[in-house]
Amino acid sequence: MRFYLSLCSIILTILSIGELPARTNLSITSPTTDFTTNNPTVEIRGIVESSVGGEAIVATNTPGGIPDLAQLTHSIYGVVVDLGSTQELKGMLIRHVVDRGFPRGPRLAHLAFSQTGANFSEDQPFNIPSDIDPNFHSTLVDFPSTVSARFIQIEMVEGWQIGPIAIESIQFLDTNDRVIQGQIQSIAIRLLLTDACQPDLKGPHCASFSIKVTVEAGVNRLSVIARELVPSDPDSPNAVDRETISLSYLPELKTDAAKGGVFTLSDGDRATVVIPAAAFDEHITKLQFFSVPPETIDPFSYRGNSRIVKGTAPVVVYRFEALRQGVFAAEATSALHDQPPTFAVDGILEPPSTWVAGLVPLPVSLTIDLEVQRTISRIVVYANMEGETSFGPERATLLISNDSKNFTSVLEVTVFDDQITTIELPTSPAGRYFRLEITESKQANNLQLNEVEFFDMSGAKIVSLDPLEYLILERPALVELDYRPSDLLVANVSRESDLKIFAWEGAAQEWQLLGGEIDLNRRIIRMELNFISQVALFQAVPSQMHAVWSFNPFSPDGNGIADRTRLTIVNHNTSHIGGTEPVVEIFDLHNKLIRTLVNQTVMSSNTMSVEWDGRNEAGEIVNIGPYIYQIRLTTGDQVEVRNGVIVVGK
Repeated sequence: MRFYLSLCSIILTILSIGELPARTNLSITSPTTDFTTNNPTVEIRGIVESSVGGEAIVATNTPGGIPDLAQLTHSIYGVVVDLGSTQELKGMLIRHVVDRGFPRGPRLAHLAFSQTGANFSEDQPFNIPSDIDPNFHSTLVDFPSTVSARFIQIEMVEGWQIGPIAIESIQFLDTNDRVIQGQIQSIAIRLLLTDACQPDLKGPHCASFSIKVTVEAGVNRLSVIARELVPSDPDSPNAVDRETISLSYLPELKTDAAKGGVFTLSDGDRATVVIPAAAFDEHITKLQFFSVPPETIDPFSYRGNSRIVKGTAPVVVYRFEALRQGVFAAEATSALHDQPPTFAVDGILEPPSTWVAGLVPLPVSLTIDLEVQRTISRIVVYANMEGETSFGPERATLLISNDSKNFTSVLEVTVFDDQITTIELPTSPAGRYFRLEITESKQANNLQLNEVEFFDMSGAKIVSLDPLEYLILERPALVELDYRPSDLLVANVSRESDLKIFAWEGAAQEWQLLGGEIDLNRRIIRMELNFISQVALFQAVPSQMHAVWSFNPFSPDGNGIADRTRLTIVNHNTSHIGGTEPVVEIFDLHNKLIRTLVNQTVMSSNTMSVEWDGRNEAGEIVNIGPYIYQIRLTTGDQVEVRNGVIVVGK
């Protein structure tokens, strides 16, 4: 992996630090180092301490770029942009963030250029206008002469407003008036140091920061550097501090990537999940989880909960999200009824999942909705073949758009291979809608495409992903959440030993008690779950076995609303059920057995979840009315029984 940490006077060579007292100290609070994640982005959070006041600069490399420049919470100071290949440039396009009609972008910037990412040219000052060029919907900065470069270093010296500098995007214009989209390889932000430091910090001047970066497949090393904006002693090596974060990113949960049959995933902060590769089907490609600030949880969602100690708040909250590979929406000017254009973007590379155009004259267009704006650097087209005969395109034009109406030509392709054609896009255009306009085909009036694939600048495949906020697992996963003393204080927790994991049940609109085993020394609570949902740590009211339905009553009438109900069972007497045999049965009011939902399936988790679709053993929808459910948990010679009522409504 390449690192381009060449921001002039920002990312410096770190000299050996002697025993002099540190002038600048950088502390990374999150993430930790040496972890594996399935999250495509990582948020770096930390604190800069300094013995002098003023401003500080924090810079980091960004292996996969920045997910959203406009969402930076600090003033942007500089970036290094990689265009992917050497380009002949005539100008730069900057889109300012506009606040109440006023641009918050830079008014003065210094630019330097390089072919290799090192040995940048001397800084050149550029005045940045505030007006927008109607042709490009951005501010155009003309270069005095053509510049040949792959890497551009931009320092934003002065903004249009007094406050933080903020921009939405940076692009470049080549000598053919083509817009060139680059990838940000490093970024620097500007912080104001204050004397309002936390008691445990030396300071006396400090500032906290956060930067969200995109990572690339494989091993990532994030090098974070902090220094004074204007060094009080430029010759002192103690004016600079650096931390390194190492992590591995798994773009997809493929079985062959599992170690020992399991994935051990973390966000590098408070959550770790150990999940078997056999816990879900092959269509689940990601398991992402994100920390949710506890203060954003609606107090009315837990204040009246009889399982949560009154007067307390959530300690730690995480949102888990499984992602299933979906299908991009696609339209074509011609297609056979049973061979629609969506077959060309469904992830299946072989027939019969093939888009077949009708017997109509060319050109024929295939338009694909990529759901959000994407930066595309490569396209792979898979043509259908029968024996030695190819039914692919011979000549085509690639176009891109953000509104599905106004398309811009990106590239004309004059040569296609018979089966698989890889098309590199030197300008790496950004857009939501992609159009392949085929003007010639290898077989007259007979065009057949198995698939069209898209890749971003990091080489990652662009796919449609459907989020699943609740997923029942075929094998239980071990979830670990850690917390800190300050979390307990903010949540008003009085008995740390009573902390339990709760899951948010969206259908019932309540936090449901799950349980968990707590390690007070390490401040970690763990438990095995056979489902994925949003979870939180609360101080729980001590209890025994707990069971709750997601819908009660529910209505299995096929209208898509509460057609099924889910029973979640938790045994709080043990840290996990290992060896416990559960039985769940449904009876009518005459004690006639209607349905057995679970019959002595040995569970290795202290929590289980099972669904009832309102049908009896014969597969028929039962009559409307109340039914008795019985739960029996057998462990050795001990049997625990819980009875309740579940109502089937209209």
